[in-house]
Formats: sequence, structure tokens, C-alpha cells
Amino acid sequence: MDELFETCTLIQTRTIRNFPIVVYGTEYYKPLREFFAQMITAGTIAEADMKLVLFTDDVQEGMDHIQKYLRENFNKKPIKPSPWLFESKLIRTVFRKATP
Repeated sequence: MDELFETCTLIQTRTIRNFPIVVYGTEYYKPLREFFAQMITAGTIAEADMKLVLFTDDVQEGMDHIQKYLRENFNKKPIKPSPWLFESKLIRTVFRKATP
């Protein structure tokens, strides 16, 4: 919980931007979701910030949420094989921050 609220604070203060948060267990975290709704109503957090938080029970939906963030914010770039890692062909990919 500490890391969740710390991440939400970093999003709110714009220290990090468009960072996806996936919370697994919709029924278990229902009180947390209601608490977030109260915070939005009170104006302590923005509704736009909470659009980055996904409450789900589906692993694929969570992965899609994260992959959408990666596609929108990073450029996928293949890297050359590393002889130090005994790689003979292109098998690794890195994500580089997209330039505006």
C-alpha cells in the first residue's frame, strides 16, 4: 500500500508522468477504489490521474494497460547481439524514452 500511495503522489506532483498502475483483485480492493472516489470528490486527487490506475482481475488486461503505456511513451529499438552474452542473433529489445 505504501508503494501504491507513493506512486500516486509522484504522479500527482508530476514527478513521474503517465505511469501505469495495475491493482489486481477488484473485490478485495473495492474499499480502496471507493476511497479514491472520495478523494476525487474532495478534490485531493485529479480524476485524470486516476485514469492511470487500473483495477482488474484479468492478467491480460493488466498487461495490455502496461503495454499501452510503453507504446505511447517509448520507442522500441532492437539492439545488436552481445558477444559477452554469447548471443549470435538479435534476440533482445530495449525501450528508449520517446523524444517529444
